[in-house]
Amino acid sequence: MYDETLQPTEGFVKTPPQANPIQKKWVVVILALIMFTNTMDFMVLMPLGPKLISLFKITPQQFSFLVSAYSLTAGIFGLIGSLLFDRVDRKHALIGCYTGFLIGTLSCAFSPNYMFLLISRSIAGAFGGLLSGICFAIITDLFSIHERGTALGKLMTSFSLAAIIGVPFGLILANHLGWHSTFISIAIMGAIGLLLVQTFVPNVRSHLQNVRAGLFSGISDNLKDPNSRKALLTTFLMVLSQFVVIPFISAFLVANTDFPESELPLLYLLGGAFTAVTGPLVGRLCDRYGAQHVFTKTGVLFLIPVFLITHLTHAPVWLTLFISTAFFVFSNSRMVPAMTIISSSIPSNRRGSFMSLNACLQQLGSASASFMGGWFVTQSAVSTEFVGFHNTAYLSAFFGVFAYYTARKIRSIS
Repeated sequence: MYDETLQPTEGFVKTPPQANPIQKKWVVVILALIMFTNTMDFMVLMPLGPKLISLFKITPQQFSFLVSAYSLTAGIFGLIGSLLFDRVDRKHALIGCYTGFLIGTLSCAFSPNYMFLLISRSIAGAFGGLLSGICFAIITDLFSIHERGTALGKLMTSFSLAAIIGVPFGLILANHLGWHSTFISIAIMGAIGLLLVQTFVPNVRSHLQNVRAGLFSGISDNLKDPNSRKALLTTFLMVLSQFVVIPFISAFLVANTDFPESELPLLYLLGGAFTAVTGPLVGRLCDRYGAQHVFTKTGVLFLIPVFLITHLTHAPVWLTLFISTAFFVFSNSRMVPAMTIISSSIPSNRRGSFMSLNACLQQLGSASASFMGGWFVTQSAVSTEFVGFHNTAYLSAFFGVFAYYTARKIRSIS
């Protein structure tokens, strides 16, 4: 068993490898570009649904397989990554996985039929699902705990930018040049990102000084370590608290609050734009005041828009946009300090396998939460309104408070 009092001087490097400030800035920008293309690739398929359903003559259920195939293979390959990523240079792992992701994305662009596209989405998901774990591991290895919050805050803006820039840009291309052009554009951006990785991202090998014996040691060591278990549980709870609400927001607002369906893009545009601005600011607060302190404050603030948005009735558009924007902002603001805490909970020689497991739990958490939320949310038999959506707020609060409890018990060791 692992000793709870284990000090970071035992068995791993205490400080991250040295890199000059200019190189560190380049690393954050390049990794953000990688996460941008990865997120855009995942998100843009959903609004392309009507085009693909009509083109390939498929049912909505078959289209749902295209969406879920990405998450399914991402989760499966995340386990495979946890076996390997602490045994290779992180730069080499990043290059290999990003190359596989780009091959899958380019295959999507040239898919002649539904089955080919389904296989291509599975390939893109298999390698794309590994990228976030590698990127977070590189940031954690290169940046000390005192500057890590800022770096992670900047990295996580890539998710927001993908929503407010990437998806609209992809849809414009699809409308004017055909749906293939959307995936081709992602592949072109990715090729540029791959070249930048080769040129500017340093080799990250400090974790190789203490490689554990046994192929499954990465999984077993992380699951044996109480600190790692608490961090993984915190991730799972955080995702549950968000995704019991998120999947139903659009349908609920349109059906129950008279929010115009035509204004839905504006809802996500505002949410993404404000999140992109506040993410780095929250990261700086983490470095200045400590991630645990910031996590406590943002966790409480997150509960306010959760209860407001799930209990809305008929409301003016401006009020709905204000509440929804607050929801997205504080949802992301919790994740920045949470990831700072979680990424600091494991030694360098287990960080790659841990981050892969962490990514697996994120996929599992989002799927479980959506399924769980479906138990509480139903559609009225006499109207189009949704019933029971307010109950998801209590679920979200329960998981959020539980996540706060487990996060408080995580020790920062690297």
